[in-house]
Amino acid sequence: MDDKAIVAKDELKQCLELCQTGAKMYRIKAGCLITSQNVYVENQKWLCYHSDAWWKLVPLKLKSVSIDDIVEVRKGFSSDNLHKASKKSSFREKVTAEMCMSVILIDRRMLHKSVDFAVENPSVRDKFVEGLQYLVDKKNRKRVHFNEERWLLDNFRKADLNRSGRLSFDEILKLLKSLNLQISNEYALALYTQADSIKNDGQLDESEFLNFFSHLTERPDLEHVMRIFSATNELSLSSVDLKTFLTAEQQFDDIDERKAASIIENFEPAKEGAKVLGPIGFRWLLLDEWGYIMKPGHERVFQDMDHTLSHYYVNASHNTYLTGLQIKGEATVEGYINALKRGARLLELDVFDGEEGEPCITHKRTLIGAITLKDALKEIDVYAFKTNPYPVILTVENHVGLPQQRAMSRIFKEVLGSKIYMRPKNGASQPLPSPNALKNKYLLRGKKLRSGKGPDQKLDQDEATQDNSGNKETLKLDPEFSLLISLPSVKLSHNIFKDIDEHPMDGSTSLSEGKVASYLESGYSLAAYTSKRFVKSFPKGLRQDSSNMDPIPSWLCGIQSVAMNMQTTGEYLDLVNGLFRTNGNCGYVLKSKALIDGLDPRIPEVSSAVVTTMLVGVISGQYLPKISQANDVIDPYVTVEVFGIPADSRKCRTKTIRNNGFNPQFNETFTFPLHFPDFALLRFCVKDFDSTSSNDFVGEYTIPVKSIRAGYSHVRLNTGRLRTVDECASLLIRIAFE
Repeated sequence: MDDKAIVAKDELKQCLELCQTGAKMYRIKAGCLITSQNVYVENQKWLCYHSDAWWKLVPLKLKSVSIDDIVEVRKGFSSDNLHKASKKSSFREKVTAEMCMSVILIDRRMLHKSVDFAVENPSVRDKFVEGLQYLVDKKNRKRVHFNEERWLLDNFRKADLNRSGRLSFDEILKLLKSLNLQISNEYALALYTQADSIKNDGQLDESEFLNFFSHLTERPDLEHVMRIFSATNELSLSSVDLKTFLTAEQQFDDIDERKAASIIENFEPAKEGAKVLGPIGFRWLLLDEWGYIMKPGHERVFQDMDHTLSHYYVNASHNTYLTGLQIKGEATVEGYINALKRGARLLELDVFDGEEGEPCITHKRTLIGAITLKDALKEIDVYAFKTNPYPVILTVENHVGLPQQRAMSRIFKEVLGSKIYMRPKNGASQPLPSPNALKNKYLLRGKKLRSGKGPDQKLDQDEATQDNSGNKETLKLDPEFSLLISLPSVKLSHNIFKDIDEHPMDGSTSLSEGKVASYLESGYSLAAYTSKRFVKSFPKGLRQDSSNMDPIPSWLCGIQSVAMNMQTTGEYLDLVNGLFRTNGNCGYVLKSKALIDGLDPRIPEVSSAVVTTMLVGVISGQYLPKISQANDVIDPYVTVEVFGIPADSRKCRTKTIRNNGFNPQFNETFTFPLHFPDFALLRFCVKDFDSTSSNDFVGEYTIPVKSIRAGYSHVRLNTGRLRTVDECASLLIRIAFE
């Protein structure tokens, strides 16, 4: 370890020690500072702080928040609450940005909420933020890389309420029920007694519990696979056996006997220097990269990123500033931050005249509270290129009068500066640049003055802004702001081939989902137009509940950006997340060659015959979560569905397994003939069967068919309202292509 690494390790240790002992902080609520109290982290698992009630006579209450519920920790005026508070001079007289920190939490009512603090010593704040963020990152790594033994011991310690290091039989039964398993007391007692046979003290310690659990969770599904590939038909795999399994069945390259032997040593828990892989080691192998459903390398950027921008699907957010309904609530910077962190590369800014001459973002003709354009752009710029260099498109819905348009132009230049892509003089006659050529650039998309129009010129009718009700408004455009637009709005006529010839190459149109459906039904998929121009589709105005549109019709037309309400989870958003899960989640996915060439994927020349047949075997489930702590053990079933061109779309489902979310065995195989696999998405969805009401969502996973690795996979499920990767819930599946 070099000197820098040693220093960094010592500094991190100091930060974690500070988090443990705590620091005096003021809680900030509604722009007011609450009495300074100690804020600390307990057992690296709970953030503890005091909170007051609205009634001042009620004493401060100690609250604790699980590290699992913390999204991130920020410095400065970086939450909606602090943005608003910092606008007041009375607040700024007491508090500076260098003193503030915000803890961003998962919230059931909204996507996220913040708990805000002020620390008198900025260096103390910095250390506390670094230590707490380290614990959050550590938790996230655990979630992504499932370690079964660690997970079991975590649950053991949660069940050990008296901290004795041992669990009684009754405590074991409660733990099993919390893990979604219902078994007979007699069977559980037999295994419990067997595990306690050495010490025979009526309780299980951690090692005995692991032994008990290994017998409880014996996997006949995996044992069957092991016997197939074992040369001796035993429950063990030699390096030769494992090499055959990983190359012939799992489709991995560059696996020789030496590498297979190294893999055995890494996963076999029996003893060091093990020569064969046993059942537990094989189970852990398939929970790692060797059982990941995605083709190796597809989790990174693997596609050619030098095509023109119109050849890619782009992850797009609708009404990005909202985190709830469209009628009331608050516009929020959290919407922009969340969208960017989830991979969105097209954001919407609905800009209106604001107070004190400063443009603001809100939702037209609603009770939505506003945020300033400057605050939104500042947070966008913090997160836009943090993990992803590819361009961000900002759709500017301009409802601003001339005076504040000039202010808007100044704010864009001031905050985003040279990162704004300026339209070249020949932009109208040249294809758009590629994502690689536009790295770390913002493209502004919106209304632009036609060449020759001067200041204060009103837009023609076809350039007018249109709201969801169909009403049009005319407005004047400021030439200085107009110069910032690099994707100028255009309108489709009734002759699309005329539009292909006449529209500027960098022109961009927006289509409602109803318009997309009418093009699709009439036989015009727009593919010839979208192969050369950038198009966005958006939900119909009746979706005041922020529900999402089906992205498949738009993608069939080659439409690049399907604007989604990212705060509204469900099947349609799952499809979007599934598509963009590949190619490094960079927000850009290359369209199929047919769509790049301007061809409708449904025509016989493209998809008349079955190209491949996909066999999907759903074998078993592991650790499927309960819908809530109050619910009984679930009755799971799995739907397996292909989304694609009409000829390929098909939905199947397994039988229901009663009272077992712990290790249900399905053992069913489904066949999907595919005419156009380049466009197909495969979705697994687990639900809890209910004979008296709707079946509850348990978890899902969606992936493009072209990114699937054949063989056995443990598919990690996205669970809960926010569809986060579950720490342990998975399906064991097998996929083959014929």
